[in-house]
Amino acid sequence: MTMDPRPGRRRRWGIYVLLGAVAVSSVGEAMMVVAVPWFVLQTTGSVAQTGILVALGAVASGAVGFVSGPLVDRWGFRATAVLSYAVGGIGAACIPVMHALDLLNFPTLAALVVAANVLDIPASAAVTGLVPELAEDAGMPLERGNALLSGVHQVAQLCGPPLGGAAVALLGVADVLLIDAVACLAAAALILGWLTAGRARPAGRSAAPYLSELRSGLRTLREHRLLRTVAVSGTAFNGLDSGLAGVVLVTYAYQHLGSATSLGILLTAFGLGAVAGTVGYAVVGHRLGARRVYLGSGLAVALLIGALAALPSLPVGAALLALLGAFAAPVGPVRTGVLQRSVPREQYGRVTAAVDTAGLVAVPLGASVTVVMVGAVGLRPAIVTLACGYLLVVACCWAAPALRGMHADQHS
Repeated sequence: MTMDPRPGRRRRWGIYVLLGAVAVSSVGEAMMVVAVPWFVLQTTGSVAQTGILVALGAVASGAVGFVSGPLVDRWGFRATAVLSYAVGGIGAACIPVMHALDLLNFPTLAALVVAANVLDIPASAAVTGLVPELAEDAGMPLERGNALLSGVHQVAQLCGPPLGGAAVALLGVADVLLIDAVACLAAAALILGWLTAGRARPAGRSAAPYLSELRSGLRTLREHRLLRTVAVSGTAFNGLDSGLAGVVLVTYAYQHLGSATSLGILLTAFGLGAVAGTVGYAVVGHRLGARRVYLGSGLAVALLIGALAALPSLPVGAALLALLGAFAAPVGPVRTGVLQRSVPREQYGRVTAAVDTAGLVAVPLGASVTVVMVGAVGLRPAIVTLACGYLLVVACCWAAPALRGMHADQHS
């Protein structure tokens, strides 16, 4: 009797199914970035309430992300991913449905916006936790799997907001929210119906109390020198990135280039460069040393930001942003690979969620500090200071002995 070849074929194609699910949901979520503020403005007419809801979604995502790590490890990666996408889709769908039924007041809207975003960090931890097994089944280097996953997110962030804006204009904001809901539910269905990886809970999981599991993840992060170095440097990079994208580029476009269109061109150039850099890393990343890529990317980013201090014309600025995006793109996949190789599998959810939460917290802090700096010393000195900040982080990483073990597979 011959064996059915379909299960093997299904496992080989699992990585592409996961990438497809993430692509569908990411585009829907990126469209929602446009749709939710617009919906709140339409229904409440209040800019303040719009800001409150956006901030509330981000705070809730960070808070739940931090404490949800042990649950990712308890439930398993596949179940967590399915649940996260399903909850996000249901939350998005309920907003226009309850509005049509005249049941949507501001507290209810706030709860639904939180529900649509609250499991973003557990979903990210679960998806990256699935990649090593799926990449191995496909005969794909882990670096390529992580790069493709990062590239999917980058393309979604590049295309989703313009698609969301166009869809709001053509279909209306309620239909865009329903599109996001369908996208998230489709992602959940793909993972539930196709993937066999990640069904079992990690082997060796103890029946320890929840708080004990949470503390054990933080202890692993604190005591593992490589993980600690990558987490701290990644958090610093996130803070510097938020100051650049959220403050410096906006001020540069407004004060020196003179139009919102210029800002759109700069951000598009950066996005296209990031996609190109991710594709390049997907092709050759497994042949390069992780430490070399991590340090080289940081150094190149610092030098390119320094070049922006000249406040160049739009074509030159766009070219610099494209190069900056290309060189910065491998940093995320490298960091993810370090977590996948170094974190014990039974603790992966709680350690990764803690690292992602720290990175999320750095975003408003970095933007706030940069706002104060631009106001105090001006744009050009602020750009130079940001470039020096990147150089300082790179220098500390270069001097850290732990980073020489970036390719080590042992959990020590």
